[in-house]
Amino acid sequence: MAIDKILMIVSDTVRGDMLGYNGGHVHTPNLDRLAARSMVFDRYYASSFPTVPARYDYLTGKAAYAGNGWGPLPKSDISIVSQMTSAGYTTLGVVDTPFYQVNGYNYDRGFNYFYDMKSQLLGTPQYNAYSAPGEDKGQSKGKMPQWPITGKVRPDHRSGERDCPAPLTMIQAAKSLEEIYQDKFFALVDTWDPHEPWDPPAYYIKRYLPDYSGERVHPPYGNISKHGLTDRDVQVARACYAGELELVDRWIGHLLEQLVYLGIEDSTAVIFVSDHGFLLGEHEQMGKLVRRAPGEATWMRSPLYEEIAKVPLIIHVPGAKPGRTSELACALDIAPTLLDMVGLKPGEGVNGRSLLPAAMGEPFVGRDHILTALPFANPGEGVLAVDDLMRTVVDWQPVTITTPEWSLLFATPREPVELYDLRTDPKQQNNVAADNPQVVQRMLELYAQSMRTEGVEAKYCKPRLPDHF
Repeated sequence: MAIDKILMIVSDTVRGDMLGYNGGHVHTPNLDRLAARSMVFDRYYASSFPTVPARYDYLTGKAAYAGNGWGPLPKSDISIVSQMTSAGYTTLGVVDTPFYQVNGYNYDRGFNYFYDMKSQLLGTPQYNAYSAPGEDKGQSKGKMPQWPITGKVRPDHRSGERDCPAPLTMIQAAKSLEEIYQDKFFALVDTWDPHEPWDPPAYYIKRYLPDYSGERVHPPYGNISKHGLTDRDVQVARACYAGELELVDRWIGHLLEQLVYLGIEDSTAVIFVSDHGFLLGEHEQMGKLVRRAPGEATWMRSPLYEEIAKVPLIIHVPGAKPGRTSELACALDIAPTLLDMVGLKPGEGVNGRSLLPAAMGEPFVGRDHILTALPFANPGEGVLAVDDLMRTVVDWQPVTITTPEWSLLFATPREPVELYDLRTDPKQQNNVAADNPQVVQRMLELYAQSMRTEGVEAKYCKPRLPDHF
């Protein structure tokens, strides 16, 4: 039976282990309440990485890492939104993640109504500023000049908390629901926060760092010590991130509360998901990728550890019993799940599987493995990523293959191999690849299987796999 009302909330760069309902230290009462009445997927992983590839996965059910990469939604791909619109659903998008419409990306295709809030700072000197209060507020030395991707000469003035991007987005989404709540609808609400720059009001940050005095730390996307970050810098960064995440939770609460006031809380399916996490000092890194130096147009070796690849997924289905599942699921499963909710079938080339049975508490067997990867590119190739600037790949990029027991980080047979037993080493501190060659071999077989299934080109497969594959 089709579900008539569906709300999908995407929050970028969420560390699932920091959320309250997972035992994390960040105050997230609204997501905690949603989790308490939903199915929580404890082993949900990113597929294509990072921002734009993840949205491609969500909206098509196909893997962006296999060919589309960081780029426009091809005309040949039918978005699930278009399918829902054709099926009679009123479709609404409210986003501040700044890549849906930029440069003709067309990720707004198929929506009846679409609000691009253009409220993020990407491309402005403020976005790139590392400086603390009283220091130079201009673009830091050595940074590449960037255009404001919002099209604005300067960021909008903030007179208070409600002028931050996530609140603006949630308020607009709540207002828009007033116009469509009596319809069958699918509403996608996508905020880029808690993506950096982490700049919530100071009263959020002080909860996590009581002596906070206004410092700003922009993640260097690399090794902490090599970039000169002090212990205090890491403390400030973690506190600012935590404050930004709490801010997002507060305003997600505003949107969820609107369902109550509209009288549709008990009839609306709600999905909360993130695209990837972030390293905040773990593995001596801060960022989600590694670049040679701040602003330089090169990508270095960038392992995708659990803090990046494993992200939150909550699915609430009206009338379903809440619970938690440790079965493996990934971003490719979002589109089939949404289509299943409205009684539609995935199109050709979709290799995801519906999570609706699991969300309804029915017997469910998850995946035997998940591949999390940047869009495939060989060293020397230029790629668009993160801020829509062309960067050169200078190192082989490891992918992550995850099974219920193991995590393998692998680039090529000539590069370092990392294998972690997630049952005993969830923080991935002890590389046991040398002691488990048979496990590595089996994981590589699964890797090759995923590459074949998703149609990765031979020029990317051949250098990455041993000859006998």
